[in-house]
Amino acid sequence: MMRRLALAALAGLALLTPACDEGTPIAPEGAILRISAYPTRIAKTGESTITMSLLRSNGLPVNPGTEIRLSSNLGIVDAIALTDAGGNATAKLHGDGRVGTATVTAFTGASEPVTLDVAVGQLAASMSFQVTPSSVPESGGNLALLALVRDDQAQPLPDAQVNFRSEVGTLDSGGRFLVTNPQGEARDELVVSASDLQNIGGNTFEVVAEVGGSGGGIISRTFQVGITRPPQASFTFQVVGNTVTFTDTSTGGPTGWTWNFGDSTPVSTQRNPVHTYSAPGSYIVTLTARNSIGSDTASNVVQINQ
Repeated sequence: MMRRLALAALAGLALLTPACDEGTPIAPEGAILRISAYPTRIAKTGESTITMSLLRSNGLPVNPGTEIRLSSNLGIVDAIALTDAGGNATAKLHGDGRVGTATVTAFTGASEPVTLDVAVGQLAASMSFQVTPSSVPESGGNLALLALVRDDQAQPLPDAQVNFRSEVGTLDSGGRFLVTNPQGEARDELVVSASDLQNIGGNTFEVVAEVGGSGGGIISRTFQVGITRPPQASFTFQVVGNTVTFTDTSTGGPTGWTWNFGDSTPVSTQRNPVHTYSAPGSYIVTLTARNSIGSDTASNVVQINQ
């Protein structure tokens, strides 16, 4: 008898206990759904936060836990988001490596679906290119290459593929494509040896950076790297009476000059000096031109007749 009473009591308790799984609340008729994304541009494998607000027609929040469903034609978006006490919900859109415009659609209950667009892995619209230092000595050196890629909103473009090329030397990348970082930067290093520069006839060589641009084109930037060599000294002169105007014609980028006028006067360090002689005669004038690499000397005879 006691056993039957205990079972009956348990059965009555079970009837009074509410069900734990009541289901997800559904948005009421006339509910207003708003949607936004930040950021609205992401890398090919980047992430954007989708923020939603769901309110009743009278402006009050819907019940907490109301379900909002999402879909996207590009990338991967959370399929379901649940509102909080304020009627707000968030979801994540993840780039899946494809490039294009992700149209995210959100809907719930009887409300009209709403959409927004997120640009995913957009192509470059512009690129700047810098080489540091801008020149190397003829003995060779290391150069840092920096490409900065931007989209059509002038914002840094991550995950863009940049390729560096050089007429001479060895690239640290080996010529492979490099991917820009979140700041839109791609970096490489170029090592140039003396033997690399021996076959360069002029005093510059080209380094190139390329990136895929919008419309399927290629954006290319070229930097002329200078080769610093010892100067080759030379000069011309013009005599008027006993005054001589000297003009430096040295090549190789000299940065300093020393003139010995062949008399007892002090030397001059001007590039194009004017000198007056005190007496007629033949004077051997010597110019020494120099730069950070070395120096060279040239001489001419100047004849003063009065």
